[in-house]
Amino acid sequence: MKKTFFLMLALAAIIVGCDKNEKEDDDVKTIIASTDYSGTLTVDASSGKFDNENIKVSYSSTEKADSASITLYQVKFSPRMPLTIDVTVPGIIVKKTEKGAALSCPRVVPLAMGGEYPNYTVTGFVGEIAGDELTFSLNFGSTPTSYHGKAIGQ
Repeated sequence: MKKTFFLMLALAAIIVGCDKNEKEDDDVKTIIASTDYSGTLTVDASSGKFDNENIKVSYSSTEKADSASITLYQVKFSPRMPLTIDVTVPGIIVKKTEKGAALSCPRVVPLAMGGEYPNYTVTGFVGEIAGDELTFSLNFGSTPTSYHGKAIGQ
């Protein structure tokens, strides 16, 4: 009888422990779910700093929420740039933090206009999702760039 009681108690503890892990996984996915942001992209070009206002950025996480990609829409990297382009930064590593998520990517080739752009390889990508805000900085080639935005429609 005592063995059965202790066996049932142990089984209940295991079940409760499993529920907590599943809940924790759901919390991670909720905190770092795919979201659209609107904000300012600042490019520190050789001619000086250049702000792109009201830039939409889409953050898309994988199903496990351990990696993501960020797409920047309609950006210019210089005031003299004749057109705007969409740029995707793939392969971003995502780690849960107390505030939300830490983002990093040491080096990756960005995607734009249907292909890879190795001349503008992204280096030093670091960022954070905290509440409804997304911030990050990186280098596109040798050009330091940063972004700060707020979630759209949340």
